[in-house]
Amino acid sequence: MTYKVSVIVPVYNVEKYLFRCLNSLVNQTLADIQIIVVNDGATDHSQEIIDTFVCEHSTKVFSYVKTNGGLGDARNFGLKHVQASFVGFVDSDDYVEPDMYERLYQRIVEENAELAVCDIVYEWENTNQKNILKGIKQIDGIKTTSTLFLSPLFAWNKLYSMQLFDDKELRYPQRLWYEDIPVTIPIFASLKKIAYVDKVLIHYMQRETSIMASFDNKKIFDIFDILDLTEKRLKDRGNYEENESEVEFLFIEQLLLYGAFRFYKSKYANELISQALKLMNKRFKSWKANKFIKVLPWQYQVYLKTINILTFRFYKTYVRITQK
Repeated sequence: MTYKVSVIVPVYNVEKYLFRCLNSLVNQTLADIQIIVVNDGATDHSQEIIDTFVCEHSTKVFSYVKTNGGLGDARNFGLKHVQASFVGFVDSDDYVEPDMYERLYQRIVEENAELAVCDIVYEWENTNQKNILKGIKQIDGIKTTSTLFLSPLFAWNKLYSMQLFDDKELRYPQRLWYEDIPVTIPIFASLKKIAYVDKVLIHYMQRETSIMASFDNKKIFDIFDILDLTEKRLKDRGNYEENESEVEFLFIEQLLLYGAFRFYKSKYANELISQALKLMNKRFKSWKANKFIKVLPWQYQVYLKTINILTFRFYKTYVRITQK
């Protein structure tokens, strides 16, 4: 069978959410879809759910079982089995709209693009709280490449040409958190044409037991290695110098802005912020003058202008009180 789109679904102990995820994929309006389900050493009943879908949708759903290697390793494993020219990723606790891949695929074809992006809705377990995040930030007066660097770096609100992964064998780092960044950023830097579907097509579930909600896990320090790897990949591909301000802002965002709000909730907060400030002041001596800070809300601008080794303790206390 010929497929237009392949979707890779890494699975690890998500039996509570897996049926909803796979059901949203087998019922896509795009008929020519391959669903690659990678069981990354799950110890719950996930494989039984997967087997049911394989039995009922044998021409669409393909099951693979491997020893646990983490999310990045599972995605890389799935890439070996892609049979389409375009590939997407879905985390197995999330789910997608019925027309997600038809919309993304059609937009890529219409615009002769290499990548299509859609909007995201954050949804919280056991509440009606929702928050929509645009797939590409709309910022006046800033070139498209820059707005991509400032946009969500998730792997799963996108449809990619497989050529983007085949060129220089771009793969996800293994056993590191934040694994999307050193793949998404080099792809963004190399794009010739991107398409955008201005519509929410994927539901990003916020769970207390998810990896990224585990603030006290030592893996939170992986962000430093991830940023180093991202910078190295850009330099290796010759894309660093033309995006130097964007890379500097990436470090600001991940270490001192949105990333710091995660750090502040961790028991390692003092160590994380101290390490982040030392790195920024050593590697980017004038980082507070970065041009992209000016496009942020004024509160964030004030915060970044005033954060230092003394004031961060105040901000840590403020975040912990206001986000209880």
